[in-house]
Amino acid sequence: MATVNTTKEFKERVQDRIRGMHRKELEAELPNLSKAHSIDAHYLYHYGCWGKDYMHLVNQIPGEWLAKISDAHVEIHGKDDTGKDVSCSVRFTGMSAFQRPKDSYYGHSRSVVQYEDLLALPDTVLGRAEALAAWEDNKQVVALKDKWTKVEKDILEFLGKCKTLNEAVKLFPSVRMYINRDDLERLDRKVERFTERKKIVQEMATDELTAAAIAARLAGAI
Repeated sequence: MATVNTTKEFKERVQDRIRGMHRKELEAELPNLSKAHSIDAHYLYHYGCWGKDYMHLVNQIPGEWLAKISDAHVEIHGKDDTGKDVSCSVRFTGMSAFQRPKDSYYGHSRSVVQYEDLLALPDTVLGRAEALAAWEDNKQVVALKDKWTKVEKDILEFLGKCKTLNEAVKLFPSVRMYINRDDLERLDRKVERFTERKKIVQEMATDELTAAAIAARLAGAI
C-alpha cells in the first residue's frame, strides 16, 4: 500500500468531492428546483414589487412611465418550523407585469413576498401554488445543506487528525467513499503490485522447497 499524505491539496480534493456529492443529491431529490413557470403571475409579482398598499398604482400611472416585464423572479422570505430563515426564488415567464418606474427614487424590479403573506393570498392567485411548492423544496435545500456542511466538517477534521490516508482508512474504512479515484489508486497501487509479485511464489513448489531445506538441516548439510 502506497503512502498518501493528507496534504492541503489532498484535503481540497476531498472537499470538492463532498460538495459534488451534495450537488448530486440536490439534483436527484429536487430536479425541478430551478424550473421556470410559464404563468401570468402578474398579481403576485406586483404584490411583491409594489407592495400590497401600492400595487393599485400600476393601473393609475401613465403607461409610458412604466416598464413592462414578462420574465422575472418572485422571492419568498420567511422562517421554517424551527425558526430558521428560509428563502427561495421562483421564476415566472409570460407575464403581463410592470416594474416600478426606473427613473423614480422608488424604482426597482425586485419582487419580495413574505411567506405569511403568501399563505394569506387567495388560492386563485396565479403563481401562489408554485411559490408555495418552491418554498417547501427550499426547506429541503436548507436541510441538505446542513447535512453536507456537517459531513464536510467531520471528514476534514478526521483527516486532519491522521498523518496519512493509510491511517485514516485503517481507522475508518468508509472514508474511502469521500476520496477521489486518483488518490485511491495511489493508495492501492502497491497492493496491486504485491499481488502481481505473489504470482512468482505461487508458481513455486514452496512446500517441497521448504521440506528439502528442513531435511538438509536435520542431516547437518546446512
